[in-house]
Amino acid sequence: MYEKFKEVDGTHPWRNVSPDGYIDYRARYRPHGRVIYFNFPLAKEMGLIPADHPAQVNKELEQVILDTFSLVIINEYDLEQGKKFPPETIRPNPYMATRYLQTQHRNRQGKTSGDGRSIWNGYLKSASLTFDISSRGTGATILSPGAAHAEGAIPTGDFTHGYSSGLADLDEMLGSAVMSEIFYRQAIPTERCLTVIAYPDTTAIGVRTAPNLIRPAHIFRYLKQGRHEELKASVDYFIDREIENGIWKMPDDAKLRYATALDYFARSYAKFAALLEEEYIFNWLSWDGDNMLASGAVLDYGSIRQFAAKHDKYRFKDVDRYSASLAEQRRWARTLVQVFAQAMDFVETGARKTLDSFKNAKCLAVFDKAFASERDQRMLWRIGFTPEQIIYFMNNAQQEIRDFDRSLSYFEDRKVAKGIEKLPDGFTHSPVFLIRNLLRHLPAYYVAQTITRADDESAYMPDEIFLRTMAASYVGRKDLKLTPARVAQVKNFQACYLRLVAALGGPFEMVLKTLQERSAVINHRHRITGDAVTWIIEEVITMKDKIRIDGLQEAIDAFIDSQVLIPGKWQPVPLDRLKPNTLKSRLLQKIQANLEAYKESI
Repeated sequence: MYEKFKEVDGTHPWRNVSPDGYIDYRARYRPHGRVIYFNFPLAKEMGLIPADHPAQVNKELEQVILDTFSLVIINEYDLEQGKKFPPETIRPNPYMATRYLQTQHRNRQGKTSGDGRSIWNGYLKSASLTFDISSRGTGATILSPGAAHAEGAIPTGDFTHGYSSGLADLDEMLGSAVMSEIFYRQAIPTERCLTVIAYPDTTAIGVRTAPNLIRPAHIFRYLKQGRHEELKASVDYFIDREIENGIWKMPDDAKLRYATALDYFARSYAKFAALLEEEYIFNWLSWDGDNMLASGAVLDYGSIRQFAAKHDKYRFKDVDRYSASLAEQRRWARTLVQVFAQAMDFVETGARKTLDSFKNAKCLAVFDKAFASERDQRMLWRIGFTPEQIIYFMNNAQQEIRDFDRSLSYFEDRKVAKGIEKLPDGFTHSPVFLIRNLLRHLPAYYVAQTITRADDESAYMPDEIFLRTMAASYVGRKDLKLTPARVAQVKNFQACYLRLVAALGGPFEMVLKTLQERSAVINHRHRITGDAVTWIIEEVITMKDKIRIDGLQEAIDAFIDSQVLIPGKWQPVPLDRLKPNTLKSRLLQKIQANLEAYKESI
């Protein structure tokens, strides 16, 4: 039943790109692991388990998961110390730690950086897709920031130099598993987690997969080093995988191959950046292209946060440097497209021009147009319009979209009077208003008022109620002061909202009822935030030794289902499962309590 797991044996075609694009490590079995989470839908898509396999980890399945993924590398330190390990625990094939650019390293050309605590387990061909598979927490490689700082090999488990231990914490891996699956099921481009293996010392191994795990940083390494042959090979490798998986289509004319690829990059990164901005998702983008997939998707949930509101002043502090902000993600995504323009030109001409030479590249105009379009569509989705209605708006109501966007931005951008707030992991300047609350309540209010036309100002929500409906609980009186300018903004927002509804031309009341139903799901008050994930995972870890694994798995799956906030797909946790008569029910009840407690946080 589980024969497919044997194909995940360390072999991978990325080795053919460049002899120094990776470092090979022998790996040995790591004992005492326990499978605490397994992604059954993903495993079925990959062909690892039969389609009718029950969503339970039996003893045989757990053992094959452990045999395949419970690994620790034999690193340079182990070899220097002459450590010996039982031969039967050592896997026959080596596993790659790949090289790529990283801002944490002093070297800006990728000569010392890459997978610092990860190995590539291999790849797997299913009936329809080829999947890459890698694991985090498998031991300290020579490519970690800590090893570069120490200027030599570091033993696995050594925390002396920062980012040097090669290990992963259980809370991080489990949090990544939960968030990535929530994102995936909401059609947010992302890696996915196949399994999490827990160990008695609270460390873990997290196994990630995607149809293509190559980062921009893998490709840019060869660009920064001026290596034409390897750059072309890496670009061709990436393009071929996208074609093989049916994601990209290339023209018959081979001369158009790289121009078409650049157009794909521009559109994918634009849509990705717009999605992050509209959905209030923080992802630390930078020049190196490390914290994302080259396909334009989320990678590495250690730097991901979903905010309750527009925390566009939030910055994450990593040792001695601060991240880009939510509002700056667009610029960095655009810069990455510019770097791809530089790379494609180098591939085609053999001459590496300066990055500044591409500041007016055609692909940047493509990016700007795609970003604006995706941002508008995401905004219309948040309001509650259906996909068919959104298409209509994009073709027939551009002025109404622009007017509403401006009125929405006014309230989104208001920040509390008390100013910058320090956080354990950085700082922020908190928003006054939680726009999702307003988008959820406003159509319900209008339905109750039986409003029938856009210009009926008598049915408008009163100014003070309008502001209180979306005000965060932490705001002060000054933040909600009803100045004449703000009163005008409240009126303008409602006028723009109702003109947008009227632009559809259908029955006014019916459109509002649809918005009421859809927005109640899309803007649910228990939408998960970064802080909520942290505390929810703590509850899960506290329970893991008190509850059967299948019960724990079922609770996690139920929570994930409850966060897929798509009308028609949303599956709230049933009330009968929240009654504290079992450990599983108590866990779900605590999860719901955490969602309530952190519904306004970052």
